[in-house]
Amino acid sequence: MMDRWRWQYWPLKTKLLLLTLSISTLGILLVCTSLVVVENENYQEQLESELHVIADILAEQSAAALLFEDDQQLSTIISSLRQIGTIEQVCVYNVAGRVVSALDESDDASCPALSVPPEVGFVGDYYRLLEPVMLDGDIVGQFYLMSRLEVLREHIRAFILVTFSIGIVIQMILAWVALRLQRLVSEPIFQLSDAAERIARDHDYSIRVPVYGKDELGRLGSAFNEMIGTVQQQNLKILQSRDELERTVADRTSELSLANRELEAFSFSVSHDLRQPLRAIEGFGQALEEDCGDQLNETGRDYLSRIRTATVRMGGLIDGLLVLSRVSRQAMEIKQLDLSAMLEEIVEELRETTDPLPTYVRIQPGIRVVGDGRMIRVAFQNLLENAWKYTSKNGERRIAVTACEASDSITVAIRDNGVGFDMKYVDKLFVAFNRLHTPSEFVGTGLGLATVDRVVRRHFGEIYADSSVDKGACFYVRFPSSIQK
Repeated sequence: MMDRWRWQYWPLKTKLLLLTLSISTLGILLVCTSLVVVENENYQEQLESELHVIADILAEQSAAALLFEDDQQLSTIISSLRQIGTIEQVCVYNVAGRVVSALDESDDASCPALSVPPEVGFVGDYYRLLEPVMLDGDIVGQFYLMSRLEVLREHIRAFILVTFSIGIVIQMILAWVALRLQRLVSEPIFQLSDAAERIARDHDYSIRVPVYGKDELGRLGSAFNEMIGTVQQQNLKILQSRDELERTVADRTSELSLANRELEAFSFSVSHDLRQPLRAIEGFGQALEEDCGDQLNETGRDYLSRIRTATVRMGGLIDGLLVLSRVSRQAMEIKQLDLSAMLEEIVEELRETTDPLPTYVRIQPGIRVVGDGRMIRVAFQNLLENAWKYTSKNGERRIAVTACEASDSITVAIRDNGVGFDMKYVDKLFVAFNRLHTPSEFVGTGLGLATVDRVVRRHFGEIYADSSVDKGACFYVRFPSSIQK
């Protein structure tokens, strides 16, 4: 709340007025102060000159009386000073420095001794002077005079009052003039600011500001209008481009829908039309082996075995392609999944259907991810099957699944002690039909990791791997903490 009282939050009108008044106030203060100082100096010089004139006249009149030490004549001469109300003390000294006469008899005791020269000039609240009394070029005595400065002080106080009163009146006039004139500067800026706010709020680029003159403010208004005109034209082009883009997107969506329907038809054809001849080849191959196997030589039986193996591999490829197609097109049902429990089920299935190799699988409990359950299961089934397959030639199989959570994601790591791979081929790892091992080493279609990559990307995650040859491999799958449907 206190921040709103800072000058940054003040309106421009207030800042301009304050700036003008501050400068004018400072100028008036400097002028008034200078006038007071000059007036004080001038009045002091005038007072000093008048007192010296009075002292010179009295010294001239009292020279003869002082020579003959005529006290009565001296008293008569200096008694004329009583008419001057500011004279506080007058003392007349003979050539030996003794007080001969004073303004009042009682002043004799208070007259300063001349053994130590008294202070002269403006001292405290008095002006003091000591003048020699001359007669025919000889000094016959001294004349001491002390005058109060009340008149000077009162004059200066009155002068200050008048000066600063006039300054206040001038300041009020200047404030009124500044209030009028600041509109010449602030009004165009206010209109410019108001127009900018309205444009930002209403997105109405037809708004223009009036242009005042050809000075900097006028050029600023012209530049603002030109800029808004350019923005308006660009906005119209953007709107036109958006409409064209929406039409293009609609056309592409229609084409994509048609392509999806064609892909579904193709998948159906692959699933049914291609499987039927494969089943026929497999069936007749089996019948040929059972019924006519004794009529074939070793080469014929080898060829027949290769044919049956190829049909099984072809069936696996078809299944892989169908799975890859489904994970790319099917709708997703996003929910929170217990990945640890899902992985335990997959491991149990693998234990029941594969080799009796000693197997040690450790799955971190409580791993939970957000995603589509069917797709997540397909992805991790492929990852675990790969780990299972590439550890099958070891003396024992060791697989570990761990997870690491961050503020906005969770990363699941699947580590095995299998044959691993060379990291220079890692870019080919998730490309369909690319394999880093020959079919004679490990069977496979080359579609498993491509399917995993497709599933992970549909969940806005990422997958990467780390491995060394004969030192196992580790696959990292990162999922975001939440997914927008």
